Amino acid sequence: MKKLFYGFGSLSYSVIGQTIANLFMFFATSVLGINGTLVGLAIAISTIWDGVSDTLIGYVSDHKALGKFGKRNGYMLIATLGMSISNILLWCVPNDISEILKFVWIVVSLLILETFNTMFSTPFTALGNEMAESSHDRTKINVISTIFYLIGIMIPSVLLLIFLPDTYEYPVGQLNPNGYVKIAFVTSGICLLFGLICSITTLKKEKNNDQTNKESIKDIFHNFVSVFRNKRLNKIIWGYVFTSVSTVFLCGVGLHFFTYSFFYSSFQITFILLSLMLGNIISQPIWLHLSKKNSKRSALILGIILTILAVFSVIAIYLFRIELVSISYYLMIVAIFLCGIGSGALYSLPSAMYGDEIMSNKCDQSQVATYSGAMTFAGNIANSLAQLVIGILLDLIKFDGKMQVQSLGVQTGLALILFVGVQLSLIFACLIFSKFKTQKN
Repeated sequence: MKKLFYGFGSLSYSVIGQTIANLFMFFATSVLGINGTLVGLAIAISTIWDGVSDTLIGYVSDHKALGKFGKRNGYMLIATLGMSISNILLWCVPNDISEILKFVWIVVSLLILETFNTMFSTPFTALGNEMAESSHDRTKINVISTIFYLIGIMIPSVLLLIFLPDTYEYPVGQLNPNGYVKIAFVTSGICLLFGLICSITTLKKEKNNDQTNKESIKDIFHNFVSVFRNKRLNKIIWGYVFTSVSTVFLCGVGLHFFTYSFFYSSFQITFILLSLMLGNIISQPIWLHLSKKNSKRSALILGIILTILAVFSVIAIYLFRIELVSISYYLMIVAIFLCGIGSGALYSLPSAMYGDEIMSNKCDQSQVATYSGAMTFAGNIANSLAQLVIGILLDLIKFDGKMQVQSLGVQTGLALILFVGVQLSLIFACLIFSKFKTQKN
């Protein structure tokens, strides 16, 4: 039961994080009318700060307990409250102010939100690794956590259907600004409820052994950088970076792609996103079984290859969308579902592999959150750069958020950004993980 409640924590922060990942680039460019490069820059600034804060919060969580709440749960409690409030602030940008003021509002809101997100996710990840009793148990915890994480991703898709339907006032429902504010309130409520349950029910008794040795900022960062000198950890981190970047391209451009290249309604897009998440969730027991039968690495590589093939089918449907006009939507649902099956491995297995390494005898057990923060740091830096690149590319292909119908060149450009970004990232990830030598569990 404790593992189940631990999984609630993944839902808590994923429902907010993935709402931003899936909808915010579209909201900022198409609804608020902000230049794509500025939006990408705002997201990049906040994500870089998210990565830097991982260093500090990981160290603090390892060395300073918050009374009876220990080294993990106290920070998670504070962060739950902070995420819930700052998420609402982010989506309440006034549409009648200048573009620069909108940019400043977004940057400040994202910086606050990412700080609380790190305060939750870094101690949360460390807590999961500390709870595991064996390597397979750690994979099981990651799978349970991933299932709730994916449920958190599914919720914004359902809310998209409920709060952004096509109406007389907004024929393209995704362009209704009021719907995004309603989504923010609902996701913040979910974050608050499940975050509190996770933080309280996973409390454990800890010895009062706070380390009081004072270290300089230089020492803290030195310990953090030393993580990247571990060759085995380094390979997992780089592999994780590229799988994470592939997700950024899929989420960052996906809504644009389906809205402007296929002209799907919010109802149709909702079911496409749900098919992706359903594939992710259904696949978790499969990847758990395959990782135990063979190895986490071989199961992960199989998942990456399946995802690559599925993305090829998505682009094939786009290329032949006129010839397949009567069935293209149904084929797309199948292709995206298969993409979800493959990408399900990307959510749970890299974290489980990394957890195995940091909980081995070769790593310092008093630095679990610091190790966890290093992986998150690398992913966030890469994600911030990917978001910036996406914003710049949207400007280069001359995407205009004020136009409900984009030119054929823009439609094709969206397809290319999605295809090239996702596929190159997955190929690099596959090459990196193929060089990782699995140790006996």
